[in-house]
Amino acid sequence: MNTQQPIGEAITDGVITAKVRAALGEDPLTASYAICVDTLHGIVELTGFVDTEIVHIEALQVAEHVRGVRRVRDLLDVRRLD
Repeated sequence: MNTQQPIGEAITDGVITAKVRAALGEDPLTASYAICVDTLHGIVELTGFVDTEIVHIEALQVAEHVRGVRRVRDLLDVRRLD
């Protein structure tokens, strides 16, 4: 059984991942956080830790507005970083 993605889709997912990472890095609220981004079939998965709900919501919104993103899977944890 072949579980690899078609080449065109893998490139598209890679481009989406790069664009979401760039957008998060350029956003003043999310830039200082190490948010991991993975994409499969246009579905973006965000993982990592943020310290406020405001940053959490901003990260989701930034990812949702990137062209090509079909959906955002939210696996971010909100933890106070003391």
